[in-house]
Amino acid sequence: MSDDVQADITTLHELMFPAAGQCIRVAAELNLADVLADGPLSTADLAERTGANAGALRLALHILTDDDIFEEVEPDVWANTRRSKLLRAGVENSQHTMAQFAGADWLWASYAHLSHSVTTGKAAFDEIYGINLWAWMGRNPLKGKQFNDAMDEFSATVGPSIAKSYPKFGEAGVVADLGGGKGTFLANILAAYPQVSKGVLVDQPSVIDQARTNPELTGLNIDFFPGDFFADVPTGVDIYTCKQITHSWNDERLVALLKRCRDASPNARIAAAELVARPGVSRFVRNFDLIMLVTMAGFLRSDEDFANVFAQAGYRLTRVVPTNTAFSIIEAEPVD
Repeated sequence: MSDDVQADITTLHELMFPAAGQCIRVAAELNLADVLADGPLSTADLAERTGANAGALRLALHILTDDDIFEEVEPDVWANTRRSKLLRAGVENSQHTMAQFAGADWLWASYAHLSHSVTTGKAAFDEIYGINLWAWMGRNPLKGKQFNDAMDEFSATVGPSIAKSYPKFGEAGVVADLGGGKGTFLANILAAYPQVSKGVLVDQPSVIDQARTNPELTGLNIDFFPGDFFADVPTGVDIYTCKQITHSWNDERLVALLKRCRDASPNARIAAAELVARPGVSRFVRNFDLIMLVTMAGFLRSDEDFANVFAQAGYRLTRVVPTNTAFSIIEAEPVD
């Protein structure tokens, strides 16, 4: 066997066993980064403080040191790195909840049935659980809360940059965020452009209930609009925005939603913050596309795909605005 072949086999073996994602989840669940906040600790000390098994914990930590998540500063003694510090709960740009969501049992079970999605184009999640993801979240409110909290955390890290990259938000009197979760992205917009007179947060009633207690929204002029946005959207809106939701729906459903917006506020602009499928996207974007496939048979769209969908709903794609994040603002205006 040549050295090249051996190297390829080794690479394949490393890719076949993606343990890092679960190790990150466990690190977040055990709050390892918080325990290490005051300085390095031995495996034995970490195990005692977190209730973990020392030998098993050591294995997970060795996996995480390969990607500079924790550092072994001396044999069997561990310290935080810049990356592990982001796993602390409540810190700026925290990924504590996102790490647990990304390693959630239901999500990894969907990955395990990828072959079903690849062969049928349907959601592996539906095959496993017998209902779609959103219905399942409704029946499992703790899982639904974790999902919403993770999306909220994700929005907190990218939302300000997205909002600041689109100054036209500041020209709007009323901005409505469709599927806006607990309101973090809408809060980002209102913070960046205080001249906006009002924000409207649109989501399912159970999510809106969580948003009403979101301290980030305190003092902001926000109306809450609970319900199914396929059935009803707010009127009197200047910009309908959304973040990271269009991938959830096929063209027919998305066109129906856009037509609903067009009927409710005929002159409103669309400004959707979305991941766009195009050559050279990051590995994160490609992985996200796969997550959409296995969980809800969703998919990312290209610029051309968005233009086609908007045209069917009576809009014209005007531009795709970069945001210094993985997201772009997909802007569309109504056609007279």
